Amino acid sequence: MKLFHCFRLLTTLSLASLSTIAFTADIKPNYFFISLKWPKTQCQSKEGSCLPKEGSPSLNDFVIHEFQALYFSNGGILANCTTGTKFQPSKIADLVPSLQKYWPSLSCPSRDSMQLWKEEWEEYGTCAETVFNQHDYFAAALRVYKQINLLKVLAHAGIKPNGTYYPGYAINKAISKPGLGDIAVSCRDDEKGLTAVLDYITFCASNKGKRIKCPGHSFWICDSRNGNYIKFPY
Repeated sequence: MKLFHCFRLLTTLSLASLSTIAFTADIKPNYFFISLKWPKTQCQSKEGSCLPKEGSPSLNDFVIHEFQALYFSNGGILANCTTGTKFQPSKIADLVPSLQKYWPSLSCPSRDSMQLWKEEWEEYGTCAETVFNQHDYFAAALRVYKQINLLKVLAHAGIKPNGTYYPGYAINKAISKPGLGDIAVSCRDDEKGLTAVLDYITFCASNKGKRIKCPGHSFWICDSRNGNYIKFPY
């Protein structure tokens, strides 16, 4: 069973235990986490980035990293639900062009992004079947992604992918201004050995596939030794 970061959202947004929640048919997610990844960070990381075998991913914009159902009663992300339906590529045929662009596989070695979508459906999508079928799960993720328009939001605040280190408070302010609420920011290591390169930012979405304001306070999975300054790579 894959371990993953589990967020507890009560009055604050904080890191909780590494665990999963057992799925039963009557569990209905309260809302979703959608994480948007900056692909250039992975390209410059030690593990590298490989283009998928098919499609043209958007490498100069944020892409979808994960779309995870959250069950508020237990404060955890639902995952690895074995009672869900099997992934069927035909169910998302009309979404493939958009998914190839905005939710691509960037892992090495290169592979078809369909394998990534299969993994995401089996790990997270099946846990949301009380609100989304397979098609609607991926359609909702794409819809929320476009509603956020993260690169534009940051650019409006003068925060651009130019290799500059930006203060965390500036990122928080830029994102809260358009009503996106509080966020979770994750980083990778930079050349100084600090976990301070922008990797992905997590937002919240409703069960109807609309962006909503996250509760609590902004949470950082980044290094604070440099004053919460974060590098936004070229």
